[in-house]
Amino acid sequence: MPNPTSALRWAMLRLRAIFFRRSLDDDMQAEMREHLERTAQRYVARGMSLTDARLAARREFGNVATHQEESRDARGARWVDALAGDTRFALRYFARHKATTAIIVTVIALATGGNAMIFSIFQSEFMRPAPAVPDVPAQARIWARERPSRTAQWKARAFTQPEMIALAQRREIFSDVAAWMEDDVVLRADSTAARGVGAQFVTPNFFATLGVGLSAGQGLRRSADDAPDMTAVMSFTIAEQLYGSAAAAVGQQILVNDVRVHIVGVAPPRFQGAVRHMNEPALWMPLSARANIARVTPRWVSDAAALTLFGRLTPGATREQATALARQVVASALPDSAPRVGMARTADVVGINDPTPGHDSYEMILAFAAIAAIGILILLVGWMNVSSLMVAAAVDRRHEIAVRLSLGASRLRLVRQLVTESTLLAVVGSAIGLTLAWWELLYMQKTEIDAVTVAPDFGTFAFVLGMALATGILFGLSPALHATRGGVSSALRDSGTAISSRSRLQRGFVVAQIALSQPLLVLLGTILTLVISDYQPLSPETSRHLITIRFSPLTETGAPAQRGEAVDSLIPRIAQRPEVSGAVPEADAFALRRVVALDHPLPNVADTTPTIVHVESAAPGWLALLDVPIVLGRDVSLGDTAVTDYPVVIGSDLARALWGDANPVGRMLASPALAGLKQDSLAMMVVGVYDASRHLPSMIWGGAMTRSEVTHRIYTAHGKEWRRDRVLVRTRGPAALFVPELQRFVRAQAPSLPMTSMLTFEQVDERAYRETLQEVAFAGAGGALALLLASLGLYGVISLAVRQRMREIGIRIAVGAHPMRVARMFLASGVRVSLVALAVGLPLSIAALKLALSQGLVIAPGTNPLLIGAVIAVVLVAVASIATWLPARRAALVDPARTLRVE
Repeated sequence: MPNPTSALRWAMLRLRAIFFRRSLDDDMQAEMREHLERTAQRYVARGMSLTDARLAARREFGNVATHQEESRDARGARWVDALAGDTRFALRYFARHKATTAIIVTVIALATGGNAMIFSIFQSEFMRPAPAVPDVPAQARIWARERPSRTAQWKARAFTQPEMIALAQRREIFSDVAAWMEDDVVLRADSTAARGVGAQFVTPNFFATLGVGLSAGQGLRRSADDAPDMTAVMSFTIAEQLYGSAAAAVGQQILVNDVRVHIVGVAPPRFQGAVRHMNEPALWMPLSARANIARVTPRWVSDAAALTLFGRLTPGATREQATALARQVVASALPDSAPRVGMARTADVVGINDPTPGHDSYEMILAFAAIAAIGILILLVGWMNVSSLMVAAAVDRRHEIAVRLSLGASRLRLVRQLVTESTLLAVVGSAIGLTLAWWELLYMQKTEIDAVTVAPDFGTFAFVLGMALATGILFGLSPALHATRGGVSSALRDSGTAISSRSRLQRGFVVAQIALSQPLLVLLGTILTLVISDYQPLSPETSRHLITIRFSPLTETGAPAQRGEAVDSLIPRIAQRPEVSGAVPEADAFALRRVVALDHPLPNVADTTPTIVHVESAAPGWLALLDVPIVLGRDVSLGDTAVTDYPVVIGSDLARALWGDANPVGRMLASPALAGLKQDSLAMMVVGVYDASRHLPSMIWGGAMTRSEVTHRIYTAHGKEWRRDRVLVRTRGPAALFVPELQRFVRAQAPSLPMTSMLTFEQVDERAYRETLQEVAFAGAGGALALLLASLGLYGVISLAVRQRMREIGIRIAVGAHPMRVARMFLASGVRVSLVALAVGLPLSIAALKLALSQGLVIAPGTNPLLIGAVIAVVLVAVASIATWLPARRAALVDPARTLRVE
């Protein structure tokens, strides 16, 4: 076992040799001079002259320089001198070749900064705690799943209060267990209008278990008995809106569902709950208040499986032990019939920031794989770019390298020098890129663009920096080995004339980096296609006369849902206004189905290829209100609810796809159950056809698509499942002028009905346009980055080729070659490289996109991979032509006399 004292002494000597080299060298030289002087004095004493004595002393001592080098080697810090020398030489080279250095540093900065942004956003979305929640490793989320039968799928299941109590009693596993459940409530403060807000009913230890401190107030308290605790913690945003500050909100009284509640605290800014991606609640109230607020029985609150649990593990307890306990607790509550029907329950204890088991975990794995692939591609494109430039620069330095080899420098020494240069470039470029990414992340954190809450993280930046440096060293080796390959005499003989014949490696790097940029461009092109196709506003004339009103009707949770009776009674009164030409509930998408034309019995449709459609519930008059005409048959009607079959109105596009030019009215559609969704097969009767060329408002679809065919929209009044919280109003004049009057009318007619918003469709379209523009800007920025990386490499390589062949260009022009012909030669060379890269990368990228679409990995209805590929090819060739033309034009401006005189 090594002696700690000796190891410490060795380390101190090494540190002293590194940081006090000059002082140690001065001491060593002084000691050697003193030794030589004493030896010379000894020879003088023997009768020699002073000059002869000094010569004899030097002969006896040996080579002074050799002894000095051996002494430095013994100190173990020789590598510092070598590194310092390599760094000084690299800096002098960079100063002489500013343009090449600037291009390389720019490419590295773009690639590293892009990676830092990508991984920071991914970490913020999937790996960090929720806003304002500290990262405590002992915190864990308790997640349960249930399977009703042996053949049924596992589904997420919440916990009951008795199950929470059973877990909390096991102190050897959990030091504390807390819970929450979400609901919508109606909030009214002082004289302000009622508003619908989100609320969380929580256990009193909710904030303490999370480790979240309040901005003001004492917070929720544990009640000594089971009496309802009618208190609440208010969100920071709502407190500022209602009372101006967090401190002023404490002690105030508000009405929640017409029940008086006291504010006892205000949550910290940006706090939204225990986990990420939750809609920011306005209130946190004790579970004991839920029966009064939600108007349900205390027994229902206790027995309903509605709680989401999390807790803190006791020191020494493991998640495996906690998982075993949770599974035991949920299994003990199974009914007696569970073994007979195959009903089962399970549970898992995971980190509070980890994805929940099942679909969320699968989505996170896919997201991480996609993000990692994009990041690696960007880094590879950047460093392939750098390698091609460094190979070109190394070819340009073959004469210098050959001279150094002829003077005795080893090939390993030259490789080390070139790798040092690539590492310095990686350090400088990465530092610039990370600095820019840091500033951009701070800006995004301040503005919360697109609701993404991101913050710079040293760990993420250190990971990206380490990856960039490792990649820089790896890709710096190839140019270094290529530059030192070959004989010294051949390099000295043809250093200025035959360099172009040795540029295959650099062109290979250019082809590789342009080919690797193709998957990025295809992915970004797909995103742009989806974003642009999703933006389909109504016609300006229609939007000018439409108003959408959103309400938050009080719901009775735990009882049969009776939503929106107040809204239903309000709609006829709005429609009777003289300024209004019509008012209907907004349509709602409630099913995703496959349909086939049914001209024979339902069991015989298996051989027919189904078409995916979205089924939407629409009130009579909804299509007419949107200026969408019925071209055949009739509109939906209230009488459709009494019909056994589903009467539906389909689009003209679906009618043509299924029956061609034949009249579809009266025909039947068969709808088999869609895989993965709990649906029964049913038959639908076509009663009308609407003009599908007219744009309709977008919907948030229920269910999940399994393939990427173009979807159609069909409408029915069966079941009356349209929106009960949104109303569409059409005005006779401009809608914007009628909004204030309509707001006053609604509040007067239904003062207890909270109105969330009232917007004209012009405002809705403007908001959608801004969001689309923002998404296009982000996707466009990614595409511009990929194109810039590709074009910079091509520009740098052609520029170096022009400089390397300057003598050849001068001779060509001197003997009569037209300057523009010389320029076209270099332009053709650059375009040829781009076409080769396109032929390699684009077909593979398009094939991968088609595979992802066919397997449902990418949901992109209407996407045409071939069109995306064609656009990318045209844009890339155009960008490559511009990047090549700039140095090619410089070749055409070469002065033969000056060039040959310099050569």
